[in-house]
Amino acid sequence: MNDLNLMRPMAAFAMVVETGSFRAAADRLSLSPPYVSQMVSDLEARLGRQLLYRSTRRIALTPEGEAFLPHARALAEAFTEGLDTVRDARRRLSGRLRISAPTVLASPVFAHVVAEFAAAHPAMRLEIDLEDRAIDPVAAQIDLALRIGDPGDDSRLARKLFTTRGVICCAPAVAAEVTHPEDLAGLTWVRSPATNSRLSLRGPRGKKFVCEPDRQMVINNAALIRTMLAEGGCYALLPEFTVRETIAAEALAVACPLWSVPEVEVQALYTERRTALTNARAFVDAISKSLMLSTSSRKLRAGSGRS
Repeated sequence: MNDLNLMRPMAAFAMVVETGSFRAAADRLSLSPPYVSQMVSDLEARLGRQLLYRSTRRIALTPEGEAFLPHARALAEAFTEGLDTVRDARRRLSGRLRISAPTVLASPVFAHVVAEFAAAHPAMRLEIDLEDRAIDPVAAQIDLALRIGDPGDDSRLARKLFTTRGVICCAPAVAAEVTHPEDLAGLTWVRSPATNSRLSLRGPRGKKFVCEPDRQMVINNAALIRTMLAEGGCYALLPEFTVRETIAAEALAVACPLWSVPEVEVQALYTERRTALTNARAFVDAISKSLMLSTSSRKLRAGSGRS
């Protein structure tokens, strides 16, 4: 094996230590946990030294791993900085980037990412199409598609961004009266055209609740759905990350907090056009960075609350 082939396993090792687990590192690298584990094992075999102690609950650095870690980190950071210098991505991204996303992403979180990206890349012309229906990306000239859930048989290059869960949202006064999914029977379920007409929830200790509500309303506009919720008398299943700020501001509330939709993946699907691919990857990197900062901020606030 050429020593250059060790660069990726070294970066994986550094990420495992940074995140504290193979699974967390795999999510950050958009790879599978077994693959990340195998890369670190191959690195250890090539070096002839054990770098990590592994158990079912945690990992820890060996003395050799502790000595090797600064070099692995320095190499990974130097490689990333070198790519950024050559690409000069922050100043020279230009052209059009057309993005397709589900209407539920019309949220403060997504708006913040778009605004920051546009400010950082003034030469970029962004076009964002919020649409829940499946569309032909070639005919629609879509460069990047953001999708919640299984992308199906879409053959485009995909990158997993994160996982999310759907929560039951309604007006605060309504949420106070709804503690179990059975309490939703007197309300209207407002859903998007992309949502199945069967309500499927998972509760404490693996309990399941499945039904097809009699009272349903289909709306293909997330802003209108949120307005309907604020009016009262209805509820909707929305991805938790898209309503975080709205709930914090007490404009909406979560009903049946112990019940939710099973976690689904949020993925980015790329075009094959090289110039658009560079722009699309930069936008996805901006989303990932924003999410990491948001997660870190919430952990810090949670830690401050416990102290």
